[in-house]
Amino acid sequence: MVDRRRCLFLVPVVLLASGCATPEPTPIISAASSRPSAENMPMMDAAAPSGAPFVAADGRNLKACADGKCEVLVKTGDQIPNDGGAGPLSVSVQAGKVGLAPASGGMGEAVSGPAGMVHQINRQVIVVVAVHDAEGIVRLSKK
Repeated sequence: MVDRRRCLFLVPVVLLASGCATPEPTPIISAASSRPSAENMPMMDAAAPSGAPFVAADGRNLKACADGKCEVLVKTGDQIPNDGGAGPLSVSVQAGKVGLAPASGGMGEAVSGPAGMVHQINRQVIVVVAVHDAEGIVRLSKK
């Protein structure tokens, strides 16, 4: 005859142990596939934490961008000289986003995005590093 007390103890233990052995569900789309690789997006950096100084490597020296490589602090109305492939850029900063458009007003491509946005125009890689109030930090590089 089976001891009832022993069965009452073993059944919950067996059920509990079998629940621990189940593997974690696998997501349909893995997180690794949705992230850009370091090779494809080498310039993507997080914004400075709040309370940290809001500074760019080249400060407000927009002329540092003339060769297509810089990191500058921008505000609405700024014109960034640029020979990196996208041409000179006109800046607007509003609603937590930095917008960049061809300064010539021609049919070129305009981009706008929050901190972390990475965009490529021709050989030019444009990154919005951070946005705070009416200013943003933009990094340009050549690919």
